[in-house]
Amino acid sequence: MVQNTAVFEDQISAYERRMKAEEDAAAARSPIFTYSELGLDDPSEFHNFMDPPATG
Repeated sequence: MVQNTAVFEDQISAYERRMKAEEDAAAARSPIFTYSELGLDDPSEFHNFMDPPATG
C-alpha cells in the first residue's frame, strides 16, 4: 500500500510540474499582434470613436 501511495504521489507531482510548465509557456506568449504582422500600416495616432476629444 505504501508503494502505491508513493507512485500516486510521483504521478501527481509530475502532473503539477507539467501544468506549471504549460502555464509558464502560456504566460510567455504574447497574444497581441502588431500592425505589421497583420499586413496593415501603423496608424500615426489612436482615434477613439467612443470618446472623441472636446475640441474641434
